[in-house]
Amino acid sequence: MPDLLYKLTVNDAIKLDCIGADSLHLKRNDWCIAKNDRYQDNGRVTWVGPVPDGTDISEMPRVQRRATLVDQGKANENNFRSKSLHRSVQQRIDHHKLDMDLRSTHLTYDRKRVICVFTAEHRVDFRDLVKDLNHRLDARVELRHVGWRDYAGIVGGMGSCGRELCCSSFLTNFTSINLKMAKVQGASLNPSSLNGLCGRLKCCLDYEYEGYQVLLDKLPRIGERCTCEGCGSGRVIRQDALKQEVTLQLEDSRIVTVPADQVAPLQHASRG
Repeated sequence: MPDLLYKLTVNDAIKLDCIGADSLHLKRNDWCIAKNDRYQDNGRVTWVGPVPDGTDISEMPRVQRRATLVDQGKANENNFRSKSLHRSVQQRIDHHKLDMDLRSTHLTYDRKRVICVFTAEHRVDFRDLVKDLNHRLDARVELRHVGWRDYAGIVGGMGSCGRELCCSSFLTNFTSINLKMAKVQGASLNPSSLNGLCGRLKCCLDYEYEGYQVLLDKLPRIGERCTCEGCGSGRVIRQDALKQEVTLQLEDSRIVTVPADQVAPLQHASRG
């Protein structure tokens, strides 16, 4: 039988994509032990399925076995030790006066590595911190910088739409979001309505952006001079992509809103 893809949650901040044999018979919410070249860790299965075509599995961790009661006992003990390590790491961050926020500290199952997840507004040079921690802690320290969107997905929560955050439920790849997307969709440019819990522009601005672009391409552009049968000629001052309507300011200063299929660029009308 071919290997399967197992998605594991180690803790709120650390998730792993692993390869494992189908004969393990693991299902969602089962605990297991996985290993890569650097360390061994435990995690809870959140998804099992076939490996997508083209996936490079050469360096992916491998699920070794189902976790036993002894494994789970050791993992619980590691969780308690992680809390103490978290305080120690935070003390050294303060000592080095680094502008970074420590979010999570995790001691791996084999206790060979301490994984620290942090956020920061700007790039942080933490090389001296790592040397300090490696010297003080009886394990190799790994620092991982996550973006604010990634951290929002880790923490989770409810969006202004009333649903669970996209980044903590189904969204795995973040695309670049900009204000142009909001302008094209006619959304309010108020930061309180545009920004998500992460403080960045909402990822959902990208969902319908392409569709709005297609609809807007069918409308005369703002500022374009058009003619409308029964109204006369004027300049486009507003577009409604969903209704496929445009608002014209006519030459006599009247403002009318008409379906887009009733207007034509002025130069086209003159040829007719």
